Amino acid sequence: MRKIIIVDDEPMITNTLSTLIELMLDYTVYTFNSPADVLSSAVVKDEHIDLIISDFIMPGMNGLELLSAIKALQPHIVTILLTGYSDKESAIRSINDLGLYYYLEKPWDNNELIKIIQNGIEKTELETALHQKITVIEKKNQEISRLYELLRRDFNREMDNVLELVLSLSNVIEAKDQYTDGHTRRVADLAIALAKRLKLSEAQIRNIEIGAIIHDIGKVATPEVILNKPGKLTYDEFEIMKEHSEAGAHIIMPISTLSDCVPIVRSHHEKLDGSGYPYGIKGDEINIETRIVAISDIFDALYTDRPYREAMPFEDIKAILDHDADSGKLDLTILKILYDLHREGVIDAIYMGSEDIYRA
Repeated sequence: MRKIIIVDDEPMITNTLSTLIELMLDYTVYTFNSPADVLSSAVVKDEHIDLIISDFIMPGMNGLELLSAIKALQPHIVTILLTGYSDKESAIRSINDLGLYYYLEKPWDNNELIKIIQNGIEKTELETALHQKITVIEKKNQEISRLYELLRRDFNREMDNVLELVLSLSNVIEAKDQYTDGHTRRVADLAIALAKRLKLSEAQIRNIEIGAIIHDIGKVATPEVILNKPGKLTYDEFEIMKEHSEAGAHIIMPISTLSDCVPIVRSHHEKLDGSGYPYGIKGDEINIETRIVAISDIFDALYTDRPYREAMPFEDIKAILDHDADSGKLDLTILKILYDLHREGVIDAIYMGSEDIYRA
């Protein structure tokens, strides 16, 4: 049950507020009529208190001083100050200085007070849940870093073929993410076909292939409940999902032979107009290899079944890609080659598993 403290030097006010809150919210309410009694109470020292409401003007210590002292003992407590009109300016300043959640002028409206309390508690719950998620992610990242360091030492001793390492890393994701199964290989095959039509060098094509295969490696740090969620992600879930680009770059950065693939892994969700993530880079800051992999990634996401929808027809996909190109998000030259590949049957060959048509 939620626990609230009310402090006011007038017993009538503490009794009134206590009765109101217990009736309307069914919270446990502790009342005090002096700041000294609060600070010496075992309630503050030994119990988790969710929210405190304090009067401003009280003998011995004002409300701001009391809330500051309470905040030092219970950093996550929600603080509300009851003020008179003449104290309004001090209360406003304390919002930044103390981290005051809200100030309420006397006389207050009971319905407004109840809503403020509910919102304050909800804010704390959301912050706590987010902190817990971050803690879980940090622990997973630490474990991943430890395991990766062990793997890196083993691979550095025996690695004769970089592609073998890349395929191993890719398999980690495909084992965790239902959607990723086969996704990275298709993205790589399509990206290779685009790169060859653009007459890129062999080194660039190899970087594109490797970068495409491991572009989602950072998803090892993403909770499976988010990766495989059948419906639309919430804002917080999407923010966590977006971290995979930077996480992937950090994973492969220590491997010198993969240094040219770092921009692909980190920036495959960036857009030419700067609207992408993680850094919002744009234009020439996004190299041709990354642009190719980005378009291949988007196309495969639309052209195949996802947990929340079926694969889309090519014409619908083309409309989406054209709109993004017209908006300055995608490279129109690469898109035109993509459409040529579809018209010539190359894309169908890729998705049917035949590679001879473009690898010759």
